[in-house]
Amino acid sequence: TKRLASRGQRIMLYARDRGCTRPGCDAPAYHSQVHHVTGWQTTRRTDIDDLTLACGPDNRLAEQGWTTRINAHGQTEWIPPPHLDHGQPRTNPYHHPERFTTNHDDNDEDNNDNKDNHDDNEDDP
Repeated sequence: TKRLASRGQRIMLYARDRGCTRPGCDAPAYHSQVHHVTGWQTTRRTDIDDLTLACGPDNRLAEQGWTTRINAHGQTEWIPPPHLDHGQPRTNPYHHPERFTTNHDDNDEDNNDNKDNHDDNEDDP
């Protein structure tokens, strides 16, 4: 496949990632590039499941020993080289503030759903 992401893939990445995915980076999507999580040289594929957004400087971190992977939650993890790895965060929540909020009303049911829906005036045989 082509090395460059298609227009549709870029739109999807803008919606999903919203900006650079490296922890600590606040670069918005429009200042980011498409990054192959697994190097294109390895796979020769440009699949949406293996793409993420990274600003220019962070996109070049692969040349300095950084690696990226997609975790079980679909988030991009950035793994620094061993000499820089001191337990820092692997994902960037900056562009996703909703990850810090909890909706306690998720289990509340609409009161109308719990009402008995038969007519009390109806004579039962």
